[in-house]
Amino acid sequence: MFGSLHGKRVVVTGSSTGIGAAIARECASAGADIVVSCRSSLKDAERVADSIRGLGRSADVFTLDLADDDSCDAFVDACCHSGRVDGVVNNAGVNLLTGDSRNAEYFVKLQTLLDIDVRGTVRLARTFGKHLKEQGSGCLLTVGWDQSDRGMDGDSGELFSTAKNAIMGFSRSLALSLAPDVRVNCIAPGWIRTEWGDGASDYWQQRVLEETPLKRWGRPQDIANMARFLLSDTAAYVTGQVINVNGGAVR
Repeated sequence: MFGSLHGKRVVVTGSSTGIGAAIARECASAGADIVVSCRSSLKDAERVADSIRGLGRSADVFTLDLADDDSCDAFVDACCHSGRVDGVVNNAGVNLLTGDSRNAEYFVKLQTLLDIDVRGTVRLARTFGKHLKEQGSGCLLTVGWDQSDRGMDGDSGELFSTAKNAIMGFSRSLALSLAPDVRVNCIAPGWIRTEWGDGASDYWQQRVLEETPLKRWGRPQDIANMARFLLSDTAAYVTGQVINVNGGAVR
């Protein structure tokens, strides 16, 4: 089956809601057992896990705080000791648009992104990568941003391009470090309708349509479909790539 994950076990960080939850469910529908993770939203995480079990797959739920080194290390240990790990989707990150940090000062936001989205992701990916390398196989995914290398005006554009460019460059380099045993790729989403998109102003609603040739917002499922493909053996000759999922938006 195209994109089958039958017999694999996939870890998806930040999978209690949004894009992460969509990836976890899609991987389960493709035959994978799943590790669902959250920082504090255990009810949401358990809800996702229950939906995965409803598909006939197993689901473990573990907590993870990317800002805490001990939490990152304990998370990897818990995942690896509870079963074989074949794929890891490093999706978790700080919510600067609608979360608790949305009103923080610019440089506070920047430091938060560097601590969580960059350092936390790098630590987690390297730690899982070492395990997969020793295992002799596996696939790692990270999440970038399609406008990082093109630029976007405003504070958010500056902040997210700084952090996500770091992740995109790191992913390309990690792919070289872990080859040929482990594949590493990065998904760079465009305008995806998550919580921020649902409440975005008319200006942003119109801007998204103008910048996107397919004339619609992306859906979390669009990212989940790409993640499933990249994690599967169908993508066995794909590594070190940053793949835009953005409705064709380029400039």
